[in-house]
Amino acid sequence: MDAINNIARNNIKIYRKMRRMTQKELADALEVTHSSVSAWEIGKNSIDLERLNEICHVLGITLSELLSENLSAETAVLNEENKKLVEYVGKRPEVKKLIDVTADSRSSDILVAITVLEALKRR
Repeated sequence: MDAINNIARNNIKIYRKMRRMTQKELADALEVTHSSVSAWEIGKNSIDLERLNEICHVLGITLSELLSENLSAETAVLNEENKKLVEYVGKRPEVKKLIDVTADSRSSDILVAITVLEALKRR
C-alpha cells in the first residue's frame, strides 16, 4: 500500500494544481481538513481506497489516472487534452468519419483539406 500511496500523493498534487485548486479547496470538497490533504501530499498519512475514489470524483479523473506511475504535469495535461478530444469526437460522428477517412493520408493532403475546410467555414 505504501507504493500506491506514494504514486497517489504525487498525482493528487499534479491534478489538484492542474485544476487550480488549493489544498484547502480540495479539503473542503472532500469534507476533510486542510492538514489532511497536506499530510497526504507529503506522504505523512496514507490514503484508504474509499478516500482515493472520493478524490478521483472531486478531481474528475479515474482511479487508473490517479495511480498512473511516473506521471508528470506534462503527461497529465496531455491526458486531459486527449480526454477532451475523445469526448468531442464522440459527440460529432462526422469528425470521427473525417479522422477515419484521413488516417492513411499524407500530411500534405491533410493540410490541403484543412485549407479547404477553413475556406468553407468562412463562407
